[in-house]
Amino acid sequence: MTVHFIGAGPGAADLITLRGSRLLASCPVCLYAGSIVSPELLQHCAPGTKLID
Repeated sequence: MTVHFIGAGPGAADLITLRGSRLLASCPVCLYAGSIVSPELLQHCAPGTKLID
């Protein structure tokens, strides 16, 4: 199993890197801190991705 850490950046959801977007699109499980991660960033996850706040 490989674990990737993707920074949320300065807050604007459109500033995510291409690599970060691709990793989110391909991961089966996404652990995130809802208090600091914009819900817009989670839209990069594929349908069916297990989201854990």
